[in-house]
Amino acid sequence: MADNQNHPFNRDVIAHDRIKQLERHLSIQEKEDISKHHQKKIIEELLFLKSRNSYFSSSTDSFPSIALHSISDDDFNRLKYLLRSVVWPIDHHIREQLWISILTLYRISSLKENPHVAQTSQTVMTSSAMIDTNFGSLSLKYEHWPNFVDTTHLCFYYLTERKGQSLVHGILLTFSSCHPDVTYCPILQPVAALLLHYHNEYEVSYLLNRLLIKSWLCGETRLQWEAHCNVFRKLLKHYYKSAVDVINSRYKNVNGFYHDWLWWIFHYLPFSYLVQFIISLGFHISSFFGISILG
Repeated sequence: MADNQNHPFNRDVIAHDRIKQLERHLSIQEKEDISKHHQKKIIEELLFLKSRNSYFSSSTDSFPSIALHSISDDDFNRLKYLLRSVVWPIDHHIREQLWISILTLYRISSLKENPHVAQTSQTVMTSSAMIDTNFGSLSLKYEHWPNFVDTTHLCFYYLTERKGQSLVHGILLTFSSCHPDVTYCPILQPVAALLLHYHNEYEVSYLLNRLLIKSWLCGETRLQWEAHCNVFRKLLKHYYKSAVDVINSRYKNVNGFYHDWLWWIFHYLPFSYLVQFIISLGFHISSFFGISILG
C-alpha cells in the first residue's frame, strides 16, 4: 500500500545493519539454542512457505480452496521459538506469506504419523466476487462502520485515506454481513488495517475468517470483551499490584482505563514494533503484552 520510497512506512523499516548488531549481542547460550532449533526443520519448511503463492488476485478467483497443513506439537513449539528469535525488517518479503502460513497450520499430537502432510483444505467462506459486490454496494456508506468496530479508536497506520482506509471499511462490512453473530470485536479493525499493508483485500478477508475460526479475536460480543478486560485487570493485579495501586489513585474512571488496554498496543505502539509483536506472540495473547507495558 506504500510504494513511495519517501513514505513513512518505508522510512520505518528496521535497518539490516541494526539486525546484525542485535545478533552479535546474543549470548553463546542463545546462539546455541537457536542453532539447536534449526537442526530439524527451518522456518520455510515448518510453514510450507516454498509452496505458497497469492491465493486471491481478482474476482475471478471464486471460492479458492486453500490447503491446511498439520504440524506436530514439537515442531509447533520449535516454530514459536524461531519466530520469537528472528527480527525481520517490516518490508521483508517473508511477511507477504507469513500470516497465511501460520493461520493455515493446525496442531496434532506428536504421536500421530505423517504430521507434515497436508490433510485437508478449506474453501474460503467469502468469495472474491462477493467481496467485490459488497465493496461496490457499500462504498457509499463509508461513514457507517459495523457495530463491532470501536469508532473512537480507528487505526490505519500508513494506509492512505482514499484507497487503503476505504478498503478496510469494505473488508469489515463484508465480514459483518457474513458473520452477523459477531456484535462487538474491537480488535478486528486494527488487525485488518495492519494486514492490508502486506495482503490484498481478498487475502485479508480470508485471514480474518481464520482468526475467527481459531478464536483469536479477544471475543465476539460485548459480554466476552468485558470478560477479557476483567481477566486483564486480575492478571495485572497479580503480577504488578503496585501498578494497580497507582492506577486506582490517579484515575477516577478506572473501568474506562482498563477497557482501553487494547489501544495501548494497537494505537500507540510504533508500527515496526507492532508488526514484530503480532508475529512473535499473536493476536490472541495481546493482554500479556499490555501487562508488560504497564510493568
